[in-house]
Amino acid sequence: MKKLCSFLTAGVIIVSSLEADTIVTKNGSSINGRILGIEGGKMKIETDFAGEIEVDKAQIDHFSSDNPIFVSFESGSSYVGKVTGKQNGELTIETQDGDLSTSMDKVDESWQPGTQSPAARRQAAEMAKLERKWSYEAAFDLTGKSGNSDSTGLGTSFRAKLEGPKDTLQFYARANFEETDDVRSADDSRAGVDYANSFNDKWNWYVRSEFGRDVIKDIELYTNTAAGFGYTFTKTETRELNVRGGIGYRFEAYDDILQPDGSFIARPDLSSASADFGLFHEEKMAWGRLVNRLTYTPAFDDFANFRAVHDTSLELPMKSENYSIRLGLSNDYDSEADLSGKDELDTTYYIRLVLNWD
Repeated sequence: MKKLCSFLTAGVIIVSSLEADTIVTKNGSSINGRILGIEGGKMKIETDFAGEIEVDKAQIDHFSSDNPIFVSFESGSSYVGKVTGKQNGELTIETQDGDLSTSMDKVDESWQPGTQSPAARRQAAEMAKLERKWSYEAAFDLTGKSGNSDSTGLGTSFRAKLEGPKDTLQFYARANFEETDDVRSADDSRAGVDYANSFNDKWNWYVRSEFGRDVIKDIELYTNTAAGFGYTFTKTETRELNVRGGIGYRFEAYDDILQPDGSFIARPDLSSASADFGLFHEEKMAWGRLVNRLTYTPAFDDFANFRAVHDTSLELPMKSENYSIRLGLSNDYDSEADLSGKDELDTTYYIRLVLNWD
């Protein structure tokens, strides 16, 4: 019985080795397994002892496959069949039309039946780059404090981006609310749309429009519409830096100014052409993402009348897919806020839960 088991085990090992594909290198080494294909100058083989292994095609003398495999040549032709290799790089492919003799140096790529060819995968990847894709982001934070003073705060934001190889369309919205000792200390919201289209790798043109309100600064409504040109200093997988410059139109409608005696004075609305400047910087790192945004819009009627909005955030990924934590600082400077007895600069520190999805 033991002899029978030993015989069967030996038979299985022999059959397994006979059924294995084989790569023979120029120094005479052999690797047995299942050949997955040749792509990018490397042959990949799946082995039982070391998983997937990549071998430089230039180091391979010949190879053999026990099952049909696709083989393509530099001339563009391709065949499918079992491959038998011999020394000095000689190969024989058993095709339906007969045996084809060739050599290892003429083989360009290969792949398993039922899988895409490397050329088809590259074409699909190039086509995917040409497609526009939507991505979405929603952020939420809730704060509270009790003790010497009681306060509650709520912040939300949303951004939808449609990005293609040459243009980007974005919709965004943001709202902040805070109440301290039953008195509103922050109450503002804004929404906008931004479109940019590239002439080339460096230059682009853009149009954008934004509207919002700020109860604390007595701004009933403000709008800012602008168009201009942008220049991209760098845009890689890990870094992007873009600056903008253009002209636009600003409108701001204000609440009446409350005087100490209880009377009100009407504050004139702002309606003026304006300059429009902006900066966007993004840095992707293995442990997070740093983003800086800045806009500056002075009125042509009076360059001392301007609005500047800045936001810097650091986003840290969470274990849960699509979720992250965003730590940030935002500044909103309105040079005319002091006319209502308000501070020109509002600074917000925040920690937000962010959800990203496609």
